[in-house]
Formats: sequence, C-alpha cells, structure tokens
Amino acid sequence: MSQTIQNPGGITLEEFELESYGGFPNQLYLIQVGDGKYAANNATLPDGQNVNGLATFPDPDEATTYMGLLAGLSGEIVAKSFEEAREIAKSKPALSCVLLFVAGKIVEVHYVR
Repeated sequence: MSQTIQNPGGITLEEFELESYGGFPNQLYLIQVGDGKYAANNATLPDGQNVNGLATFPDPDEATTYMGLLAGLSGEIVAKSFEEAREIAKSKPALSCVLLFVAGKIVEVHYVR
C-alpha cells in the first residue's frame, strides 16, 4: 500500500547515477575559436535571467547552423564529452553555464556555478 509523506526529506542524485545530464547528450560539439577558446553566448532566459554560457551543440550540423546565424563567427568544430564541456565552462570565470543550442535556440541550460 502506498503512503504519502507530508514533509519528505530531500534526495540528491548525482548526475552520474542517473547516467545522463538532463537534456544534454553525452557527446557535444563546440566551436573552438582559438587556443583554448570556445564560442560562448550571452543570453536572456525566459525567466529574465541573463547568463553567459559555453555554446554547445548535439551534432556538427547544429554548430555549422549557429556559425551561419552569427556573422563573423568561425572556428573548428570539435567533439567533447559533456563532462569535458562542463570542465571548460568551469575553467572560464566569466561563464556560469553550458548552453545547448538546437536550430539556433537554447533548449537546455546546465549551471556550473
């Protein structure tokens, strides 16, 4: 018989225990624009929050589409694991998150600070 608890305690699951990273795929593509530099984006989220995030893409075609939308952006499309992309974002003090772009729009946000 199921029972409803009025004030349940918090449960914290680590992402590795879930074997996923929210809506992010395990393999991401980034635009490398220089030695150790990657494309980033300043964005206003639907809740009005302004964030600076590392731009990531689910496949190379999405990265190419993004470069086409931003005149003057060029670079090498490189594959990284989600964890590698997360570490890159963490290593850049100006960045607060990893952004996943699909069709030129942000579809997922993962905060690193």
